[in-house]
Amino acid sequence: MASAVNREDRDDRVSVLTFDLEAERYCVRAESVASVLGVTDDQPVAVADDPWNAGTVSVGDDRVRVVDLPRAFNSSVRTTTRIDEPKLIVFTLTDDDGSYYGWLVDDVDVTRRVRPAELQSTATSARMAHVKGSIEIDDEEVVWLDERTIHG
Repeated sequence: MASAVNREDRDDRVSVLTFDLEAERYCVRAESVASVLGVTDDQPVAVADDPWNAGTVSVGDDRVRVVDLPRAFNSSVRTTTRIDEPKLIVFTLTDDDGSYYGWLVDDVDVTRRVRPAELQSTATSARMAHVKGSIEIDDEEVVWLDERTIHG
């Protein structure tokens, strides 16, 4: 019994939070996420000139700098397939002013345990500069994003 536990420890599993952008599935390391919030009015963010810096929102006493990922990854204009109530993933990382970073996404799922050693490299494109690779979760390819390069 102890050997099975030790073998699991050597597998170096980590938790990732999975989420959706249009028809694609993504994930980030769960330990880098502070919270996930529902967004009822994304209009100020959705019309921002720069989806990579789509403004800030207040969450309690904190400020969150928002990256509008559906527009940043797919188009610089508002898409017709935009959902009504997106989610905001708020990260533990802050900028020099102490504001948190947040990503506007379509939907957030649950955390999953994965082995980073199973990560596969992906094709290169503009958005792929922010990708660690892809990994299979529940028989589906999931793109693992690197939040540090997106906030860089």
